[in-house]
Amino acid sequence: MGEGLLVADEHQHLVFLNPKGEHILGMGPTDEPVSRWPMHYGLYLPDQVTLYPSELLPMSRALRGEAVSRAEVFLRNASRPAGTWLHVSSSPVLDGAGRVRGGVSVVSDVTDFKRAEDVAREGTEKYRSLYNSTPVMMQSIDPRGRLISVSDYWLSTLGYERAEVLGRESVEFLTPESRRYALEVVLPEYFKTGSCRDVPYQIVKKNGEVIDVLLSAIVERDTSGKMVRSLAVLIDVTERKRTAEALQESEQRLRAILDNAPTVFFLLDTQERFLFVNREWERLFHRTRQQVAGKTVFDVFPRDIAETLHEANGDIFQSRVPVQREERLLHDDGIHVHLTQKFPLLDANGAAYALCGIATDITERKRMEVSQQFLAEASRELVASLDPETTLQRVAELAVPLLAELCVFFIRTDGVGLRPVAVADRSPARAASVREFLRRHPQDPDARHGPARVLATGESEVSEASPGLWDSQALTEELRSLQDRPSLGVPLQARGRTLGVLYLLSPDPGRTYAPEELTLTEELGRRAAFAIDNAQLYCSAQESIRARDEFLSIASHELKTPLTSMRLRVQQMESVLLLGKRPLPTERVTRMLEVFEDQLQRLSNLADHLLDVSRVHEKRLDLRMEELDLVTVARHMAGHVEEPLQKAGCEFELVAPEPVWGRWDRLRMEQVMLNLLTNAMKYGAGHPIRMEVARRAGKARLTVEDHGMGIPFESQARIFERFERAASRNYGGLGLGLFITRRIVEAHGGSIRVESDPGHGARFIVELPPRLA
Repeated sequence: MGEGLLVADEHQHLVFLNPKGEHILGMGPTDEPVSRWPMHYGLYLPDQVTLYPSELLPMSRALRGEAVSRAEVFLRNASRPAGTWLHVSSSPVLDGAGRVRGGVSVVSDVTDFKRAEDVAREGTEKYRSLYNSTPVMMQSIDPRGRLISVSDYWLSTLGYERAEVLGRESVEFLTPESRRYALEVVLPEYFKTGSCRDVPYQIVKKNGEVIDVLLSAIVERDTSGKMVRSLAVLIDVTERKRTAEALQESEQRLRAILDNAPTVFFLLDTQERFLFVNREWERLFHRTRQQVAGKTVFDVFPRDIAETLHEANGDIFQSRVPVQREERLLHDDGIHVHLTQKFPLLDANGAAYALCGIATDITERKRMEVSQQFLAEASRELVASLDPETTLQRVAELAVPLLAELCVFFIRTDGVGLRPVAVADRSPARAASVREFLRRHPQDPDARHGPARVLATGESEVSEASPGLWDSQALTEELRSLQDRPSLGVPLQARGRTLGVLYLLSPDPGRTYAPEELTLTEELGRRAAFAIDNAQLYCSAQESIRARDEFLSIASHELKTPLTSMRLRVQQMESVLLLGKRPLPTERVTRMLEVFEDQLQRLSNLADHLLDVSRVHEKRLDLRMEELDLVTVARHMAGHVEEPLQKAGCEFELVAPEPVWGRWDRLRMEQVMLNLLTNAMKYGAGHPIRMEVARRAGKARLTVEDHGMGIPFESQARIFERFERAASRNYGGLGLGLFITRRIVEAHGGSIRVESDPGHGARFIVELPPRLA
């Protein structure tokens, strides 16, 4: 700047002095208050003897809220022993509320101007010499506003010859805007007062270039007070104005950048009062920059947050070192995490006078980090064991309290519905109570909300309460506090099947689950479902391997039995024939051949069963359909098994009062009857067997009933699976008969079931449609 600039705060302390000001004053900054500046710097009234009264000093008046323009001050000190004339203009600095926060003084060295005036009064020649040699533009006008003299510097600056300008009106050299301003505003007031100070004009040079000047003028009067002429000084401020405009444009550009940045920017003074906030700050915290200007962090944020910010800001002001840290700030929707870069702004002396902050909301990133870490831990637990209940319990405990106050894993179980297999709560004692309550009060499969609905629809459910989870009538006082908590239920789905439900109660009583929490929980549910499915597949594979090994063992035994019997008979015949002493009796040979025939038939039956299993497993069971009477088939089969029934000691009764016609495969129907009767003879040996063929409700019904050992209830569903009979060595056979029977019946569009009480026999019921489409 071309002038000195001094800035004082509201406590009368000098906070800024530019280099030009140091040069003008002849001294650097001081810690003395404004009231002692006259003595410190040597400031005198225009009489050059009296110290300038401190209360009348322009800066003192500015700190009282008064604006002072071009006060005349005489300066004399050790650095300026000859003295310097100053023009001082001061203005108060106000905050957004209109309170005085300091003062600014602009100091101009007008010693040359004053000396020029003195020299002019001493004599015309000296005046003209100074007039023409001074390095500022000077001009004089008569009472009519015509130029009567111009300085050499005036001419050289504007590019004219003296003869070209003298006698012309001074306003002719102004731009149209400045000319209008001079004629309408400045000159009328000037001719009244006799002076003007720093009037901004634009002058057109001879080459057409426009420059900016500040014009100051005084009137010279005769002894009667009549204006003789005026003397004006014009200071070229073109570069200064351009610099100021460039600075202003730069500030506007910087403000635009900050206001349109997606991150938060703010400035704090040393008292932690806000000097500036950008639009992103206003958007996040719903306060304008005018509302927070001059406010401290304690005025803007809750006290606990403000204290943390205050402590961190104080450390930065003290250390003067940039810091990057995570800060928790309150938004409308709760606490957010900001990654904030803070650094001090230092003056020429290295003292911090402000703090700048740049902050980015990383709440979502932090949430993702926590979510990923949680899923990683949960995944490690899910693969740590093949015991689903133990694994799910560990995962449920991980979800508390990050995702839930209470976490329950339900697994679908045949005949039981949803069964709680894992329960975790903030309170372990309450978790045990929840588990016991859910065991005693199973989920209603028809409930319109809660785990049962999630299982039925396969869709997630977010609710403001926990409907469908509790039987509110039976809810205990201990668990009543959980009744109205927001809830979240997600299905456990794998390979297109819903295996169970993951159900959470919110850790915050009044806050429902957000979409990102639903997404996280659904991902957890998918991973848990695949872990459950893998465990089930592993168990199923292990069971299949066990059944296969058991079957191979039994099949080997079953195949060896007839072979052993035939081998013994062959050895017996061979020994007799080798001795050759006497021929074998016909009856003995016949019995041996009967043994051969029985054992060959047994081998043939075993081979047929194995072949049928292969066919039904590969869905290659061919049916040859024909119109036939099922009663006729039953009577034929009764005659076929008459001898085995006698050997088993079983009385047989066939009940078939009337023909039952339909379209079926004759040989397969015979196979069904033979398998059921063989099964009855095996497990009901020595007891009566009854077979009934009849029509019931438009369907053909075949019933085979024995009075043997019966079948336990828990085994009644699995006896129709492959190799299930192989689980016991007490009875012969491969355990394939009932499996093949079920597949034949199902191939005809029918069904088979068993009714049995252990110790009281079993009743197998086959129902067939009269026609197969």
